[in-house]
Amino acid sequence: MKRLCAILAILCVAAAASPRADAQITITATDVTNQFAVGNFTTNHFDSVTTSLNIGKKGASSWDFSGLKKQYSVTLTSITVSSADSASSFPGATHAFQTAILYDYQGTLVNATAYVFFQLSGSLMNLGESAVLTGGGASLVIHNRPADLFYKLPSTYGTTWTSTYLDTTDIYLSSFLISETGVRHSASYIVDAYGPLTIPGGTTHNVLRIKKTDSTATGKSVGYIFLSNDGTLIEVSGASATAPDTGVISVNPGTSWAAPVNTSIQSAAPAPTRFALEQNYPNPFNPSTSISYALPARSIVHLVVYNVLGQMVAELVNGEQEAGTHIVDWRPAGSSGIYFCRMDAVTTTGSPAKFSDVRKMAYVR
Repeated sequence: MKRLCAILAILCVAAAASPRADAQITITATDVTNQFAVGNFTTNHFDSVTTSLNIGKKGASSWDFSGLKKQYSVTLTSITVSSADSASSFPGATHAFQTAILYDYQGTLVNATAYVFFQLSGSLMNLGESAVLTGGGASLVIHNRPADLFYKLPSTYGTTWTSTYLDTTDIYLSSFLISETGVRHSASYIVDAYGPLTIPGGTTHNVLRIKKTDSTATGKSVGYIFLSNDGTLIEVSGASATAPDTGVISVNPGTSWAAPVNTSIQSAAPAPTRFALEQNYPNPFNPSTSISYALPARSIVHLVVYNVLGQMVAELVNGEQEAGTHIVDWRPAGSSGIYFCRMDAVTTTGSPAKFSDVRKMAYVR
C-alpha cells in the first residue's frame, strides 16, 4: 500500500507552465491545487529491469532517463473526499485519490479499491491510505501519526524539510479491528539539483531533484525524486544508503516514471494495439510476483503457471476480460525453482485474433 504514496508524488507538481531559461522551477500550493482537481489522473510506470542510473550532480545538472522500460502501470484518479470509502477515518483531508489493486489478505490475493488521503494547508501533508477488499467484508486503514510532511511548499532549489511519523496499519473484518502494526519513520529531504531531464518517448522537461533519506528501526534508505512543473516524475531508490549522490549508482528494481499529469479523460492513453505478456516483476521473486498483460480488444484469457515438468501449478485467469492492461499477482505454494507463465487469448469482438506467449520466472527462497 505505501507504494501508492510514491506513485502520487507526481501529482504535487505545477500545472503546465513555461520553465525559466535557467531550468529552475518552483512548486507552490496553488500549483498543487490545480493538479489535484477532481478528475485529473496520472499513470505511473514501473521499470523492473534497470539496475543502475546516472543521477547527475548537485546544483545545475541534466539527466537522460529515456531508456527506462515499462513492465507494468498503475493509474490513480483524483476524486472528491466524500466519495472515498474510509474518508471518515481521515478528518481534515482535502484531497483523495483512487486506484484498483490486488491485496494479499491472509495468503489469498483479492481485488481491492485503494485510496490515498492528503491535506493541503500551506504545505502538503500525507494523512494515510485505505483499501476496501471486494466481497470479503475486510478493509485496512493506514494512518500517519502525525501526518507525514509529504512536500514543503513552496519548494525550489535549496529547500529542505524533515518528517517524523508513526505509520500504523489497522486491519478490520466487518468493522472489528483484528490486527495493528506500526513503523516509525524519520525522513529528511533536500532539493539539491535542477535542470533538464529526458523521459521515455524523447521529450525533455525541467525538473528539481529531491534527495530523500528515510530511517526506520530496520535501517536507512536513500532515494531521489525528480519533479517537473508539468507533471513529469522519475523516482529512484538507491541500492545502498552510502552510495555517492553524483554519477552512476546502483538502484533497486522498480524505478517509477510518468509523463505529465492528464487533466481530462480524453487525454488518457489509448487501449493497447496488440496483445502482450510482459516479464513478471520482480524476477527472481519472493514471496510473490506481478504479471502484466495487454489486450487490444475484449478477449477470453487463460493465464496459467507450469513447473519445469509441464505440470500446471496455478490457474490465474480463465475468462472474458475487457481491452486494456491487466495485472495479476502470484504467490507460489510450492518449492523454489523455475516456473513458466503461459497466456492464451482470443478476441470476442470483430475479426477473431489469437495470441499465445510464455515467460520464464524464477522463485527463490
